[in-house]
Formats: sequence, C-alpha cells, structure tokens
Amino acid sequence: MSRTTPQPPRRRRAALAAALAVAAPLVLAACGGDDTAASSEDESWEPDRDIEWIVPYTPGGGFDTYSRGIAEVMQAGHLPDGVNIVVRNSPPLPQGIASMFNADPDGYTIGILPMPAAIAQEIQEPDLAQWTTSEFTVLGQVDENGYVVYVPADSEFETIEDLIAAQDIRAITVEEGSSSALAGLATIQALELDADVTYGAEGSAEVVTAALRGDADFFVYGSTDLVGFVESGDIRPLMYLGTEDQLPDSVEWLQDVPTAEEAGFPELAGAVTELRVIVAPPDLPEPVAEYLRTALAETMADEEFVTWAEEAGRPIVPRTAEETEAAIADQITQMEELVPQLADG
Repeated sequence: MSRTTPQPPRRRRAALAAALAVAAPLVLAACGGDDTAASSEDESWEPDRDIEWIVPYTPGGGFDTYSRGIAEVMQAGHLPDGVNIVVRNSPPLPQGIASMFNADPDGYTIGILPMPAAIAQEIQEPDLAQWTTSEFTVLGQVDENGYVVYVPADSEFETIEDLIAAQDIRAITVEEGSSSALAGLATIQALELDADVTYGAEGSAEVVTAALRGDADFFVYGSTDLVGFVESGDIRPLMYLGTEDQLPDSVEWLQDVPTAEEAGFPELAGAVTELRVIVAPPDLPEPVAEYLRTALAETMADEEFVTWAEEAGRPIVPRTAEETEAAIADQITQMEELVPQLADG
C-alpha cells in the first residue's frame, strides 16, 4: 500500500489560508483589472443569480456542514449583493458526483467532492460512473481528514491489539466505494482482521448508532467527524490512521491516540485520507473559474469563517486550486494501486 504524500504541518495551515487571501485580489486583477479586460465579456465575469452547491451526502455530516459554513460566509461577504448559495443534498454518492460533473459549466453549479471516493468509485464501476474525476474544474480544498478506528465505549476491545486477536468481528460503514469504506477495508487487510463488513449506513450518526446498538464491533471514520461522540463518552478511538502532519490540533483527545506507525503498521499511515474538494463541472470558462476560486479563497481566510470553524470543531486545511489538483492527481495514482488490492483481498 502506498502512502499519501506528506502534507504541511497543521501549524502552517493558518498561514496557508492567509496566503490564499493575499493571492485572491491578485487573481481578480489578473482576470479583469485593466480597462481592456473589463471591456471584454470573455475576460470578466461575476454571478448575477443564485449558485447551486451540491452535496452528495445527506444533511448533517461533515461534507454538508462544511458546505453550509462556506456558503453562509461566501454569500454574505464575497459575492455580489443578492446572490446566494443554495445548498442541495443529492445522495447517493454516485448521483451527487454525476450531478456536479454533468451540470452546465456556467458558474451556477458547484459542489463538494469527496476524494478519494470519487476516483475509487470510478475505478470500481467504470460503466456506471458518469464522471471522470480528473476532468472536474478544481476550485480549491477546505479540509483533509485522517481516519480513526473506533469502538463503542463499553467494548471489550481496549487496544488495537485486542481487535487484531479477536475472531468473527463485525464492522459497519456507509456505502461501498466511499472514502470511509476504503479506509475500513485497507485497515482490515493491513491488520489481517477476521471481520465482516456491513455497508449501507446513511451517515456518521447511523454508523455510531448501529455500533452502540451492538450491530458492529468497530468502525473506521474521520478524525473530525465524530468528535462529539468521543467527548460524550459514547465511543473510544483505538488507532489513528493519518500521518503525524495530518493530526488536527483542534482535537485534543486525538493527540493521545496511538498512530498506525506507532502500532507497527506504517503502510496504513495516510493510506486513505479524505479530501474535501470544491469543484465545478469540466470546461468551466477560465474567467468564471478564477472568480469562484478567488471567492472561495477569500472565504476560507475570512475571520468569520475561521471563527465558525473553531466553534464547529471543523479544522480548515486549505489548498489553492493548483495545489488541490496536484493532491487529486496523487490520489488518483494511489487509488489505481490500492483499489485493485482491496478487491483482490
């Protein structure tokens, strides 16, 4: 299993957000800062009606939460007066991804794309996937999310070694091909767990509820998705699957959770890391793309959004469009190797 390219330490990420904000006005100037550019419809653009934002998951999860946080701040201070962002939840995952990909490339449809789930589903079901992941117009990234192995608080499994030694254990996750499902399968293979997986939970709350009800012994989910359940004492983390650089400073309890490297499974560290990427359909005209990239970058650096993220317990891990495109390319290469391995296992 190959490992995700190491990412900038968390302490540098606030600086990255600030850098995005500094760069944003320069992008606008390049798009239409002189009289010649402003006089050409081909070289300047701004929205004059509402923008639809597609979330390929049900309401309440991490993707939905980030989307609504960005939408609120962006429409309040980084779009023309009267232009709103309308968030539309469009599960299941393939339907939502296809809706983003196949919309008109006019700037009025954007969305939040889960990586590596998008490329994994494309590899697994090439005849059914109505999109090509590498062809999305990338606007930027708001977060990356390392995974954690969790058990119910009253579980007999106190350590990851206990889980490894157990027989006939059960895992639960959301739909096949999702990032969480991939992380779970990679964990089962690497640890050689004697585990069966149940698919089809609608979201994080249903995964946790099923485990607490006794329908599963463990589950693999994002490090920032279940903070409330850990802090309330309902579930316990056994092992962190991200790299050291991906540890979110805002999640204090995670600092004491053994990492995959510490547990003797370095191949698991960063093997599957979720990226929350903001995209538009392919072939978006460059002036439209630059306007939206600038608005997104300014939003993520906005103090109002930073405050929202802190209060919501949602770290901001921004990348520019160019950096995000490189991260997506790395994940495509990684999944082309990993997904067949998981299928063979």
